[in-house]
Amino acid sequence: MRAIHRSIPAAGGIVFSLALAAALSAAAKQGRLSGSVVNLSKDKSEITVGTGTAGRVVEYTAATTFTAGSPSNSKAAAPATANDVSLGNYVTCVGSWDGVKLAATNCTIRASKRP
Repeated sequence: MRAIHRSIPAAGGIVFSLALAAALSAAAKQGRLSGSVVNLSKDKSEITVGTGTAGRVVEYTAATTFTAGSPSNSKAAAPATANDVSLGNYVTCVGSWDGVKLAATNCTIRASKRP
C-alpha cells in the first residue's frame, strides 16, 4: 500500500514535466525574421529575405496580415497587402518555423531599413 502512495506523486510529476516540455517546444518554434527583400515569388506566396550572407524564405497565406510602417509602433502602421512588397523593401515578419521556412502570420513593410 505504501508503494502505491509513493508512485502516484511521481507519476504526476512525470506528466507535468512532459506537458511543460511540450509547451516550451511549441513556444520555441515561434520566429521572427527581418531583412531586405531579395526575391519575390507571388505564385508560390514566398518572400526571400536577405539576412547577412544568406537568404531565408518567408511563406505567407491569405490569413497573413501585412502592414506598412513601423513594426514597433502599431499606431504609425497602415494596412497593406502582399502586392505592396517589392524588391529592396525591408520586412519584419513573425510567425512559426516550418522547417527552415518561416510561416508568417504578420509582416511589416518599410521602404528601407532606416526609417
